[in-house]
Amino acid sequence: MTETEEIAKAIQETAKVAQRGMEITEKAAGFFAKVLGGAPDEVAAMVIDKLRFVRWKRLMRMSDEVDQILSERGIGRTRSVPPKLALPIFEDASLEEEPDIQNLWNHLLANAMDRNFNSEIRYGFIDMIRAITAREAQLLSQMYSDLEKNSVTRPLSDLSQHYWDKEELMEKVSLSADEYVVAANNLMRMQLVSAAIFKGGISIGVGQGSDKLTVYKGIDAITMTGLGVLFVEACTK
Repeated sequence: MTETEEIAKAIQETAKVAQRGMEITEKAAGFFAKVLGGAPDEVAAMVIDKLRFVRWKRLMRMSDEVDQILSERGIGRTRSVPPKLALPIFEDASLEEEPDIQNLWNHLLANAMDRNFNSEIRYGFIDMIRAITAREAQLLSQMYSDLEKNSVTRPLSDLSQHYWDKEELMEKVSLSADEYVVAANNLMRMQLVSAAIFKGGISIGVGQGSDKLTVYKGIDAITMTGLGVLFVEACTK
């Protein structure tokens, strides 16, 4: 797909989202007009103007924060960002109310613009930010911080050797048992973490075809995946 086709596709997707937002706004305006006794068109205009102002204000704040991130790194000349990455970021960031999630959008955009950022940026990270909560992002960040502190973020193929017990993570991130269960399952669904697997000393089978007995820990002990490491580096560092 050429860049022109990518731009056209991105514009079409943005238009679809805008159309859905307009339909919802008109429906809401009709309801409020019914409640307040005013004209639907007047209420709709008021709601739309307010929505535009709020979204524009968030994008202006995003601009300042991304500029600050790049300035602190000493980045003057930036690289362009493909429209199919930049436009969804603008769209979702303008709707985001949670500061910690907004911070993920800011860093993803800043890293995409940073010529010196060498870690991988995947388009799938956009869907992951949409699906993650602030506490889940904090959990991932804690795991990455532990790996980085011990200088074991690379190679990605060795990450399965490092694991965290459920109780350890619950204490570090101040999560209840129920919060941890939901967070761990959601992060597993996105393949940002995986269950720890331990190989025991007992062999199954005979001779060269024998395998070591393995124990699957579920969410009681988890490891960070290579995808999880790339996500944290692209969206938080």
